[in-house]
Amino acid sequence: MRPMRHVTAVLLLAAFAASGCSDRSDTSQNDKPSPQPVQTKPVTPPADSPVATDGRTQAVADAPTITGSFADGEAAYRAKKYNDAIAIFDSYVARRPGNASGHYMLALSAWKAGDSARAEQAFEKALSVDPRHVKSLVNLSRVLIERKRYDDAIERLTRAAEIDPESATVYRLLGRTYGSRGKVDEAVDAYHRAIELNSGDVWSMNNLGLLFLETNRASEALPLLAKAVELRNDVPEFHNNFGIALERTGRFRAAEAAYGDALKADPRYAKAKQNLARVEHVSSGPEEPLEVDRAASK
Repeated sequence: MRPMRHVTAVLLLAAFAASGCSDRSDTSQNDKPSPQPVQTKPVTPPADSPVATDGRTQAVADAPTITGSFADGEAAYRAKKYNDAIAIFDSYVARRPGNASGHYMLALSAWKAGDSARAEQAFEKALSVDPRHVKSLVNLSRVLIERKRYDDAIERLTRAAEIDPESATVYRLLGRTYGSRGKVDEAVDAYHRAIELNSGDVWSMNNLGLLFLETNRASEALPLLAKAVELRNDVPEFHNNFGIALERTGRFRAAEAAYGDALKADPRYAKAKQNLARVEHVSSGPEEPLEVDRAASK
């Protein structure tokens, strides 16, 4: 058997290249994940133009105005009928322009339908009605992150933190945004604060673990990713990222098991397949036992 210290750095770089994503489900019950763009279409398209007997095209009556209650709009949103929800909330805010929640739901519906520009506009309108509407600040920041306007996102999240300093979601998003801006220390502090506020915030643990991996601090990533796996063993990304941390600290057989667990959670997970195929062929000597300091993940 070759000593594990003889494994080349190329293998470790390949492991990181096959790492999992950081924010596949960076949400809480009151927040939404990044939408998949869809084609928008009129909610009530006009009927086919009738043709008069003399061959002239008759005028088509205007499509009826979409109306509905707030509850109707919420029902359409929950049913993922986002274009219907847009039409209902568009009508609702026209009737009640001073209702911040109406603008907020219009924004969410537009974002889900793939119209981030309209979503941003509607979130800003909600905030003009109620500048302390934290949900609008939080979800507007997600739109801005998606559009790579990180400084604008940080400004909104900082305002949200001032209004609701106990929100783990706000600090998790601050960590994500600072990380995207290359502000590692600020990102680490924000993620740690999120975990302090919510000891079960597995996505902050995962994201901070990945940040440590990106900055060559695998030993610091281990307890965070181990805790994320412990709390949510059904998420293949967590197992895969944990495997990368194990591999980077020379625990190849433990990494092999972690990649296998990722594939148990999702047999189609390509990154875990690649990592497992690579590490299976790595020869190593005795491995250092994994002793995770759970306090380090808090």
